[in-house]
Amino acid sequence: MPKIRQSNFELLRILSMIAVLYGHGVGLVLGLPSAGEIEHQPFTSLFQIILSTTFTCGVNVFILISGWFGIHASRQGIYKFLFHIFFLLWAIYLLFIIVGKTSLNIEGIKISMGLTDGYWFIMGYLGLYILSPILNTFVENASKKQFQTLLISFYVFQCFYSWLTNYVNYFAGYSIILFCGLYLTARYFKLYPIHLLECHPEKISSITILLISIIVLFSLKHFGNALHMLRYDSPLIILVSLCLLLLFKRKNFQNKFINWLAASCFSVYIIHFNPFVFTYFTHYSHLLNDNFNGFLYTISIAFFLVVVYFVCVFIDQIRIFIWNIIIGRF
Repeated sequence: MPKIRQSNFELLRILSMIAVLYGHGVGLVLGLPSAGEIEHQPFTSLFQIILSTTFTCGVNVFILISGWFGIHASRQGIYKFLFHIFFLLWAIYLLFIIVGKTSLNIEGIKISMGLTDGYWFIMGYLGLYILSPILNTFVENASKKQFQTLLISFYVFQCFYSWLTNYVNYFAGYSIILFCGLYLTARYFKLYPIHLLECHPEKISSITILLISIIVLFSLKHFGNALHMLRYDSPLIILVSLCLLLLFKRKNFQNKFINWLAASCFSVYIIHFNPFVFTYFTHYSHLLNDNFNGFLYTISIAFFLVVVYFVCVFIDQIRIFIWNIIIGRF
């Protein structure tokens, strides 16, 4: 029997991927405001930082959703996951060879095997998938007290040795270790809800986002950096991500169109962040930045990101069609 997807979570999954697109299309192009920009345009700079803070949560939310429902690893599941990745990677590479934009070479083969820093998320999620049976076994057998002790110990260790001091390198949260922590965090809060977070996720997330943004604004102006506040392993970013998850869980609804769009979320990441494609993605992001300002830029970049999402979804239908043929035969 096919799994029935909850469209409220699927909508959150879509928004999380658009947040990733924003980070790649705006964050990597514009970066954070400089001290001079903050001095002359404090409110505009604060607004930009608030957006960056909110959209930084996209990756964490994506993993928290997986933890909320749990990953149920299976042989067909791993085959589907690997097909998903390598079909798109090799299809993009072969297309660029055919149109004469690249040639068959070692670097291209490495990219098509996912061996590039840009695809850290793919390898991290694959590792989480592999480890999920062990994590699930712990969740099923641990007491509430044991679960609490593990999570508290994990976050105390991470916050001090990674986020604050960098003595242990979690690669700023670009890590399978953080993924496992987020996965277990979502499992815990589903099993053992905390009243304050359940009742006021919008208030807590809004206050936390504003707090992070003010700290970042101050630190950029006086120190020239964000003081680790906008890292995936930041405890405040994790708190906001968890609150967003709890906010969207409130009202379950079904919408086939949203579910259809969400089914290709992972493909949106694979396609747009492919090094061959990403060159064009950043090129058009720069063009929008160079030709529009203020409100017009906000509208144009939002439209651009939505178009990119839909284009990737339509491209992904080829992958879905072929996979359905394969599982239909076997």
